Amino acid sequence: MSKEEYFNQYESYIAEKLFLTDETSKVENETYENMLSFTISKKYLAKLKVTDFISFLSRIKENRKSQLNVSKNISNLIYYIWHDEMAGQLRVNFINSNHSELPFGADLEFTSNEVNIINEFLNSEYLDEITWDKLSDDTGDPENNESTERSNFKLKVYKEIIRKDARRANIG
Repeated sequence: MSKEEYFNQYESYIAEKLFLTDETSKVENETYENMLSFTISKKYLAKLKVTDFISFLSRIKENRKSQLNVSKNISNLIYYIWHDEMAGQLRVNFINSNHSELPFGADLEFTSNEVNIINEFLNSEYLDEITWDKLSDDTGDPENNESTERSNFKLKVYKEIIRKDARRANIG
């Protein structure tokens, strides 16, 4: 599979309709409707580079900004990306900027650029699967039923604001 073939399978992501709202009470709808995920088999890694993903994601962000600009929504968008190692996926999402925090149940560690997240994804040893021998048998603290590994976990996330063009904000 070539680089072009890999990204062709995700071409529909570029023009996918964005669920737009200014409400924070619809975060579940936003996260469900607007999430995109990428998977890759280790045998195709040599053909893909971080810059290929950056370029493809830029096309997606441009489309989402265009959709935002023609909408009646007044808020901007939060674009965020993370590597879901357990799923073996690079994930991307968009929610409105009225949210004070990202919708994760884990502690977050923010990174300054997408490159860090994409590198983590492309260099994961678990792209194809997590083998049984790699799974932890950590039962954690029986007093509070929380895994010690989970309590120390921080999810790396990159986020940026996609701003609605000011000249478009008053149209509608």
